[in-house]
Amino acid sequence: MDDQRKHEANNGGQHTDGLISLDSLPQNKGVPNNAYGGGHSFHAYGTGKGGGSGSEPGGKTMLRIVINRWPMVVLLAILGAVGGIFYAQVATPIYKVTAEIEMNVRRPKVINSDAVYEDPNAPRDTDIIFNTRFAKFRSPAMETLAAKEYMELYPEQTKTSDGLPISRYSLSRWVRDVNWYKDPTANIVYVSYSASDPEFAAQLVNVLTRCAGQLMMRENQAQSDEAVKWLVSQAKEQRENLEDLELSLANLRDEIQIDSLEQRKAELGQALVTVSEEKEASVSQLNERTSIFDFVSNLRDNDPNLEMLPSGLPKEKELDELIRSWRLANDELLRVADRYKPIHPEYKKAAEIEARAQERLNQFIEMSEKAVQNEIQLLRTQIEQTESRVVSMKAEAVLLEKEIAAGLRQLQRLERDRDATSDSLQAILRRMEEARLSADENMAFTKVIRSASVPRVPVSPRKPRLAVMGAALGFVFGSLLTIVMAFWTDKIGTVADLKALNLNVMASIPTQKKVDSRGQLATIGLRDKFSPMVEVFAGINSVLTSKKYREQTRAMLICSVGPGEGKTISACNLAISFALNGSKTLLIDGDLRRPQLGNVFQVGEDRPSLLDWLNEPGDRGCDQLISASIIENLDVITSRPHGQINPAELLGRGQVAELLTWAREHYDRVLIDTPPIGPVGDAQVLANLVDGVIMVARIGKTKRRAIKFAVTRFEEIDAPIFGWIANDVSHSLAGMFGGAEGYGFSYGYGGYKAYK
Repeated sequence: MDDQRKHEANNGGQHTDGLISLDSLPQNKGVPNNAYGGGHSFHAYGTGKGGGSGSEPGGKTMLRIVINRWPMVVLLAILGAVGGIFYAQVATPIYKVTAEIEMNVRRPKVINSDAVYEDPNAPRDTDIIFNTRFAKFRSPAMETLAAKEYMELYPEQTKTSDGLPISRYSLSRWVRDVNWYKDPTANIVYVSYSASDPEFAAQLVNVLTRCAGQLMMRENQAQSDEAVKWLVSQAKEQRENLEDLELSLANLRDEIQIDSLEQRKAELGQALVTVSEEKEASVSQLNERTSIFDFVSNLRDNDPNLEMLPSGLPKEKELDELIRSWRLANDELLRVADRYKPIHPEYKKAAEIEARAQERLNQFIEMSEKAVQNEIQLLRTQIEQTESRVVSMKAEAVLLEKEIAAGLRQLQRLERDRDATSDSLQAILRRMEEARLSADENMAFTKVIRSASVPRVPVSPRKPRLAVMGAALGFVFGSLLTIVMAFWTDKIGTVADLKALNLNVMASIPTQKKVDSRGQLATIGLRDKFSPMVEVFAGINSVLTSKKYREQTRAMLICSVGPGEGKTISACNLAISFALNGSKTLLIDGDLRRPQLGNVFQVGEDRPSLLDWLNEPGDRGCDQLISASIIENLDVITSRPHGQINPAELLGRGQVAELLTWAREHYDRVLIDTPPIGPVGDAQVLANLVDGVIMVARIGKTKRRAIKFAVTRFEEIDAPIFGWIANDVSHSLAGMFGGAEGYGFSYGYGGYKAYK
C-alpha cells in the first residue's frame, strides 16, 4: 500500500492499473463559497448515542456564539464609533468653569481675660457646621440672592450668546444647575457650571462665590442672635434643675442615714463572729461526747480489763473502782477454777462474787451511757439554736447590705445629675458669652481661592470618548443581536452545541476554501494526502478498524438530519480512507431519490442501478451491481433516480438484506450513503440492517430540533449511533471558542450545489 501511495504521488495524482484518473473526476466549479470551519479533533468513542461531554456553562456558549459571528459584532461596533464621531461634530459644545472657595470657622478670642476652650460635654463639631452651611449654598435663599446680585452687577446683559433671555427667574433656574462639591479631606469647596456660553458661565460662578460669603455673614448674625435667646432660656432651666437636685440630695441623705446603717452593719458582723465561735465550740464538744458515748456503748461488749480509761467519762473514779473490783473477782475465779471444779462450793462462791461485780459494772455502764446520751442531745439542741441565730444574722446582714447599696446608688445618681447639671450650666454660660462676642464677627466665613475664568476648550462633546462609547455600545448591541439570532434560528453554531446535546462528537471536519466543487471535496483523499480533512477521516478509520470496534463497525450507515450537510462527502472520504489503508471496501449509494455517487466517481449510465435492481432483480446477482473500481480496494454500487419507482416500497423487501449479507461476505468494510432522516424514512429501514450509524451535522445549518428528532427516530428502532461528525467547523479564534480542537489548520472550502 505504501508503494502504491508513492507511485501515485510520483505520477502527480494519476492512477494506473485500470483505475480512474483523478483528473477525470467531475469538478463542478462556479459554486459560491460557504465556509465549513477549520481543524479537527477526536473525542471519547462509544457505540451508544451518549458519550458527549455534556452541557457547558451558558456564559461560555454565548461567548462562542459572539466570536463565531464576529463580523456582525465588529460592523456594529464600527457603526457605533462612526455615530459617536458624527454626534460630536454636530453637537453644541459645552464649556465648564470652576472656582474654589475656602470655608473656615473663627472662635471667640478671650472671655474675662482667660482663654476659652470648648466644653467636652457639649462638643462643637466643625464638620457639622461646614456641612450645614455647605447645604445652604444650594438653598432657595442662595438662588434669590445670586439672581439679585447678578442683575445688579450686569444690568446691561439681557441675553446669553445663545440668545436665551436673562431674568431673575432664569437665573434662579440656572443657579440650581450649578454643581457644589466639598473636598472630603480639606475645607475647600469647588463651584462648577457647564454651559454653551463660557463668558456667562464664568460670570455666574463668580457671582455665586461672592454670594456664598454674604450668605454666611447673614447666617452668622441670625444664628448668633437666636443662640443667645435660646441659651438664656436654657441657663434658667438648668439653674432650676440644679436647685431641685441639691434639695433632693439633702433630703435623701437625711432619710437614708448611711452612717447609721454602716455602724449597724459593723456591730452585726462582730456578733456574727461571736455566735459562730460558740457554734464551733459546741460542735467540738459534741464530737467529744459522741466519742465517749461510743466507748461506753461498746464497753460491755468488749473486755473491760483496761489499763487506762479515756478522760471525760461520767463518774470516772467510780467506774475505775468497779472495774478493779471486777478484775479482783475475776482473778479469784480464775485461781479457784484451776484448783476446783464448777460444782465445788469454793468455785461457786467465787463465781457468785464475780457475777455480782460484773452486774454492778454493767449497771454503772448503762447509767453512764444514758448520762452521755443526754449530754449529746443537749449539745445538738444548743448547736441547732446557734445555727438558727447565724442564719438569721446573715440574712439580716444581706438585707442591710442591700439597703446600704441602694441608698448609695440613689445618692450617687443624684450627685451625678447634680454634677452634670452644674457642668451644663457652666457650659451654657460660656456659650452665652461666646455668642454675644460672635454677634459682631464673622464666625463662619469664606475666602475665594481661585475665581472662575472664561474657558477656551469645551469639555463636551469629546470625539475620542464618544467614538469609544459608540463602539462599546455597538459591540454590546451586536453581541446581544448575535446571541438572539443564534437562539432564534435554533441552529448548531459550534461543536460545543453538539456536545451540549450529549452527542458523541467523533471528529470535526475543517473548512476547505481552496476546493471549489463537491466532486473535488468528495475525493479529496485521492488528491491531497496531507489535507487536514484527510487526516480527520484517517483518524476515524483508525478507530473503526481498531481491535475494539473492528467487528462492530463492518457495515455502517452514513446519514444526516437534513440535505446539504455533508453526508455524501463524509461517506466518500471515509470509504477512500478505508481503501487506502488496505481494507476491501464497498460504498453503496443508498439515497435512491437523489443519488450522488455516480456523479462523484463518474460512473457511466451503462452500469446497473441499485434502484432498478431492487425493482426487478431477475436473475442478476449482487456482484453484477458492482461498478468499475475507482481505486484499489474500493468498489461502488450506484443508483439512478426513476420517476415511476417508489424507493420506500423497495427498501422493505428482502433484496436489501440479501445484498448486505453478500457484501459482508466479500468486503471488509461496507458503507451506505443514505438520504437524510428528516424528510424520508429510508435511513430507518436501512439502519436495522447495519452495525451502526454515523451521523453528520453541519455547523451553522443543522438545527437542534432536527438532531433530537433524528436521535429519537433511531432510538425507536434500537439502531446504535456510533458517533457524530461535525462538518463546517471553523478553526479560527471563533472555532477554538466553539469547541474545535486539533491541529488548527487554516484551510477552508466552499459550499456546493446539489446535483440534479
